[in-house]
Amino acid sequence: MGYELRPTRFLLAFIVGLTALTACTSPQSLAKPTPRPLGVTLPAYEASDSPESGADLSIQRVDPNGAMTLRDALAAALLQNPELSAFSWEVRVQEARTLQAGLRPNPEVQLELENFAGTDDFGGTGQSETTLQLGQLIELAGKRIKRRRVAELGTTRAGWTYEIRRVSIFADVVRAFTSVLAAQERLKLATEMLALANETRDSVARQVRSGATSKVEQTRAEVAAASQGIEVQRARSAIEATRLRLASLWGAQEPQFEKVLGDLYAIAPPPSSDAVVASLERSPVLLRWLNEIERHEAIIELEDAQRLPDVTANAGVRRLEDTNDSAFLVGVSIPFPIYDRNQGGRLAARRELAKARHLQRAAHVKIGTTLRTELIELKSSYTELNALREIAIPQAKSAYSEIRRGYLRGLFRYVDVLDAHRTLFQLQSQELNALHTYHTSVAELERITGTPLRPQIQGTQR
Repeated sequence: MGYELRPTRFLLAFIVGLTALTACTSPQSLAKPTPRPLGVTLPAYEASDSPESGADLSIQRVDPNGAMTLRDALAAALLQNPELSAFSWEVRVQEARTLQAGLRPNPEVQLELENFAGTDDFGGTGQSETTLQLGQLIELAGKRIKRRRVAELGTTRAGWTYEIRRVSIFADVVRAFTSVLAAQERLKLATEMLALANETRDSVARQVRSGATSKVEQTRAEVAAASQGIEVQRARSAIEATRLRLASLWGAQEPQFEKVLGDLYAIAPPPSSDAVVASLERSPVLLRWLNEIERHEAIIELEDAQRLPDVTANAGVRRLEDTNDSAFLVGVSIPFPIYDRNQGGRLAARRELAKARHLQRAAHVKIGTTLRTELIELKSSYTELNALREIAIPQAKSAYSEIRRGYLRGLFRYVDVLDAHRTLFQLQSQELNALHTYHTSVAELERITGTPLRPQIQGTQR
């Protein structure tokens, strides 16, 4: 007695087979790169794992206002920097690709109707044959596992890229904040020097009226005061420019804060060269390259597996209308790798690994050179600051005060007063420049190593 094949039974068998063949392990949570110690206590932007990728674009930005500390600036930038946000979404993109890479190929269903609507005995469907097949591609040599491994390492690479950018944003904020703080101090210094210049100008004017000195001396004093007034205007413009650069780090077009708070003059002895060089092991850039080498090695394994062709297995049932019979059929499709054994892909993967190793070495040399250069700058500025504070500036202040008092008693010429005033201003400006170099060198060293070297500016928490 023949077996009657019903459509509902076909459908049931298809669903059961589809469920069994497409079953796959659920995606595992990927280990993210460990954040570097620099700024690890401050929250940074992390993209949502929600499928609605644009859902958080409506979040309102909160700009620091009033008197702002370094911590306020860091918190705003790490949460609102547009580039950091984009890198965070790249991590989510790679996570999705890892999920996709771990999925099994979909089965294929094929329905064929033969020997119908012909002539004579083959008219209608009396002699027709109906075949329903279910095919499944079977990946050999662990291709799916290897493909997922490559994707996982790609996700880790995106995580390191995000971490590199997070640390860079941190250092950028410190540098920009230091620039604003230094600009504020330059304005303060220029204003103080302007007050001294105006006071000296008034003293010279009184001496001219009393006949104790010539009109030429008064002209010189007025020129000196006007020149110092220009310095004040230049310092104000510098503050506006540095404030704009700082605010741009959290995506603001215009700064809402009025000033920054911090002690620019707080410095500490530079760390030893050995300690800084040893910290290179924690550099996020170099750790990313280690991950990149591992990813290329995984790609080689995947490309080697591609030389073994995959097998497609088929199973189905055929209905013979003329005899009212049914029969099962099975089949296997195996490509014959005569020409294509993925030679090019395997060779390219090995050459990509060689290229990555050279780039890794170049990155190591570049970072090591930058680190040593910044350490030299740091030590040089620290030595310069000590010399200025202990010897040059105190002596210049004393000399200016004595020459100014002596001029009022007729012991010095006004040109001596101008020279002493100019020398004091230049030395104090030099101190501000050295402080700026000192703090920016520290920020760069911290960016390279991902590790805080010391509390950078008093009144902040790192």
